[in-house]
Amino acid sequence: MTQHVVPSVHIEAIDRLFRELTWNGQKHAMQTLTRPEIGLTLPQMVTLLAIHDSGRCRMGDLADATMQSGGTLTGIVDRLIADGLVERVRSSNDRRVIEVALTETGRARVEEVTFARQNNMERVLSTFSERQAEQFEQLLTRFLQGLQSAMEVAENEPGTAHEVGV
Repeated sequence: MTQHVVPSVHIEAIDRLFRELTWNGQKHAMQTLTRPEIGLTLPQMVTLLAIHDSGRCRMGDLADATMQSGGTLTGIVDRLIADGLVERVRSSNDRRVIEVALTETGRARVEEVTFARQNNMERVLSTFSERQAEQFEQLLTRFLQGLQSAMEVAENEPGTAHEVGV
């Protein structure tokens, strides 16, 4: 991929927009999650979606996927178990290993969250033409790839939080 020098005026504007998108995206997600029929916190939703995406998983893998500490994640999973959304199950490969998996109720809740998020996104994008939505998706994909690449570079730099175990 060709790299270009982007003028600082654009970098500043994009950084400001990115912060606003992040902040408003979190507020929007919270509005969705606090609906009575959904009733989840943001960390609970992230955890449910990660379990949904992986099927069954070990707590360590789930902590990596959700970027949460083991202690924090244990509390979230315990609450999801108490709510009947998640269960602890023995691994089919190694009976000593305990994994977490969605219950039927948990799968139904993920469907509710997904449906609500899709409806919200339809409303947000309702002023876009099909072509604009396609271009926006392509630009966001490219931006995400840039973020992921920058994170990989930072993880490999000496003295970063990743390397010193923070």
